[in-house]
Amino acid sequence: MYPRRKFLAGLAGAGAALLGPQVKRNHWLAAAERVRDKIRITEIERHEIYLPYHKFNAQDLFRYHGYRIQANTVLIVRTNVGLVGAGQSWGVYNVTDEQRRKYIGMSPFDGLAARSDLPFNMAMYDLMGKYLDVPAWKLIGEQVRDRIPVAAWTASFTPKKMAAEVKHAASLGYQWLKYHIDETQNVIDQTRAMQAAAPPGFRIHYDFNGNSHREAIEPVLDTLRKFPIVGRVEDPISTAKPDDWRYFCDKYDFPIVAHHAPVDFIVNGAADGYMAGHAPIGSAMQIAGVAEQVNKPIMLQQAGTYINQAFLAHEASVFPTATMDQVNLSELWTEHVTNETMPIQDGSIAVPDGPGLGVTVNLEKLNHLAQRPRPQQTPFLVRLVYKGGPTIVSRHTPGIEGHTDDMRMLSRLLGQKQNLPGPTPGYINDVRADWWDDVDDPAWQKAWRATENKKYVLV
Repeated sequence: MYPRRKFLAGLAGAGAALLGPQVKRNHWLAAAERVRDKIRITEIERHEIYLPYHKFNAQDLFRYHGYRIQANTVLIVRTNVGLVGAGQSWGVYNVTDEQRRKYIGMSPFDGLAARSDLPFNMAMYDLMGKYLDVPAWKLIGEQVRDRIPVAAWTASFTPKKMAAEVKHAASLGYQWLKYHIDETQNVIDQTRAMQAAAPPGFRIHYDFNGNSHREAIEPVLDTLRKFPIVGRVEDPISTAKPDDWRYFCDKYDFPIVAHHAPVDFIVNGAADGYMAGHAPIGSAMQIAGVAEQVNKPIMLQQAGTYINQAFLAHEASVFPTATMDQVNLSELWTEHVTNETMPIQDGSIAVPDGPGLGVTVNLEKLNHLAQRPRPQQTPFLVRLVYKGGPTIVSRHTPGIEGHTDDMRMLSRLLGQKQNLPGPTPGYINDVRADWWDDVDDPAWQKAWRATENKKYVLV
């Protein structure tokens, strides 16, 4: 197990100042005040790109989540003094007319501690740092670490494929892997396979989706606690019953982490730690301040490329309690748009020390990648096989907005909550999901036709 006492170790006595209305200003902020009116944003470019996955899991990731997860949107922000800043969002991110009116003509220094628009936060801090010739962290607060622990990320696949995910993540230098468990696989079988494949000390971060209740999840956690690879559990149940969260915190040795929950969960003892997921810089600073006051660890999850990971690293280098492994997807892809890389050593990355974000975009490569067409799915079906029956076949269309995560819950995948075939949906049913793509098979063709106007069929 990954004990809570180790999870909380090193947090006591942290007192580095964070940027905010009640903390002292340092000389970099004073410099910012003197020069803020001399630099203005003149242009915003948006580039939607689709970086290639690693070959071993490319098809699985694309079929599970579709193009919206493979997409990255890079913002190039130009100024009147010739400096260029970069920001990035995971997925398809559209710059609105309102955002263009807001940012064009604005000084980047007016974006200090902004509470909206994370992709623009990155570009603003990149520009401010370049203008002052300082790394971005100096504009956030006092640095407390120069290396940041990071975690890999993947989706939920068969036990054999999850073992391959662990081996791949470990080969890149990671010591943690996060994934969302789902109702189409058995999490215990996955864990058993991952445990067998993992090097010593490797840990799994389980996201339980926050959609269940204590009576259903407690047996799952009771079984998982037997595996040394189990590191932490995120959003184990609905936030409707904080007392049940506290019960889990008291019962289990592995940490219980809140993401889709109020930050007061770490204040009132309902969670051992908190995830600030895709939080704008001002919101992340507020969460970090609360966490420091109650001496609870936090983690950032800002999925994307090295642009995004660089900004995450600057933030986490300043927040004293950002001691959990920060989640980013930069190693999910085999190509990158920055001239610099961010190699992982012993589960951590170095905070860039160059001006701004410390990574620079290769604009020629970015423009080339932006010309690639959006990837398209080839026909396939999802086949759910329960031991002893039934076998359920369904279409999965993750490219449709709102359906990216349908594989996580049977009610989404099969289109109804009641009267579903098979056992009650859960995370420890004896079930396997696989992709059925034998398009020349008459049985496949029959199932394909049958699911044209129905969410699922039994075969």
